[in-house]
Formats: sequence, C-alpha cells, structure tokens
Amino acid sequence: MNNRFVVLASLVIVLLLASSIGAESLSAYASRNSPPSFSGGTYLKYTDGLKINGQAIDVSKYSQKLDTPFVLPLGQSSTITLKIFDNDGPTTVKAAALYGNMKSEHLSTSTGDTSIVYFLDKHQLTVTDPHKVFGKVTAEYKIVHPFVYVTFHVTPVAKLDTTNFSIAAMDDRRSFSSSLLINAIKFE
Repeated sequence: MNNRFVVLASLVIVLLLASSIGAESLSAYASRNSPPSFSGGTYLKYTDGLKINGQAIDVSKYSQKLDTPFVLPLGQSSTITLKIFDNDGPTTVKAAALYGNMKSEHLSTSTGDTSIVYFLDKHQLTVTDPHKVFGKVTAEYKIVHPFVYVTFHVTPVAKLDTTNFSIAAMDDRRSFSSSLLINAIKFE
C-alpha cells in the first residue's frame, strides 16, 4: 500500500509541476476574455496608445483632460494612430473608431454625433459627418506583434472649436473599450 501511495503522490506532483510550467509559458496575449486596450494587458504596459501627428498621448485611463487641445490644420492631412493590444492577439481586433463633437453633460461615444469607424476585417470605413468638417478620410492597419496599429488620415475642411474626443476598439467577441479625451481637439 505504501508503494501505491508513493506512486500516486509522485504522479500528482508531476501533474502539478507540468500544469504550473504550462501556465508560465502562456503568451503575452493569452485568452482572458477582456476587451482590447490602448495601454496593454495584465503583464504588458505602454503609454503611447494614441498618436496625433506623431505626438504620443497616454490614454491608459477611461478619461483624461488635456491641458492644451491638439490643433489639426484646415486643408492638411493629419494622422491619428491607435496602438491596440488584445489578450487574444492582434488579429482579434475587428474595429477601431474615433468619436467627436461630444458636448453633452454625459460624455460617452453615444453622445457624439461625428464618427469615423474602420472595420479591419472588411477594410471598410464609415464616416458620419453631419457638420461637414472632414474632407478626405482614409484608414489602414498593420500588425506588429503583439499590437495592431490603426492609422486614420483625416483632412479637416471646416473650423471646429475645442471639443471632446474619444477612441474605441472592439474585438471578435464584441468586447468594447474606449478612452475619452476632454478638451482634446480643434480644427483651425
């Protein structure tokens, strides 16, 4: 009986060791059913989740107020790049969006009437521009593991006073994340 107990105990120890070694070797984007992020996952952190004309902005919080709004010049193409991480890997990110003109008391993506949404898997761009502030708008993405970079090229054609601005991303499980920038952007 002692022999069986030793064999059984040894087998349990081997199984526990194997499972702990397997857990240690999980990739940076091991599945955790969490939404995409503009600042990293549990073990990966970064502070350049948004770049406007090359200038990085830390969007690691749900909302942040900028001291000085970014000015996008009229008639000139500006770039807005989102650096997105998803625990399930960069190919699971299905859409990225910019929302603007949010002026109500309750700021969220649903309170903005202006949006640019890019569906990565369909290479489809949808622009909602009721105030006719945009000229040409294009978007593209590239994957540089473990991130997907979505770049919007936006040419403002009408003046826009300082407004709030939000970025958002959605993955293949429809997990959605967003980050709000208060007093973030204006066109002149």
